Amino acid sequence: MAGRDLADLLAAAHGLTDREREICSLLVAGASTGHIAATLFISAYTVQDHLKSIFAKTHVRSRVELVARLGAF
Repeated sequence: MAGRDLADLLAAAHGLTDREREICSLLVAGASTGHIAATLFISAYTVQDHLKSIFAKTHVRSRVELVARLGAF
């Protein structure tokens, strides 16, 4: 299975929204909260809110765990 197909499958399995998928992609690429916010034209607080939602949906407690779980993005 191609990397993008796997990423889509993982995102769908966890019920991630399109915006949450964008944030995951940037996070896996090593982007900081500030960089994600600037790239997506949202506030850092909004990024943090999305991350909280992503953590809950994927059952992780940290960015490191998230990257390990969704590294295919």
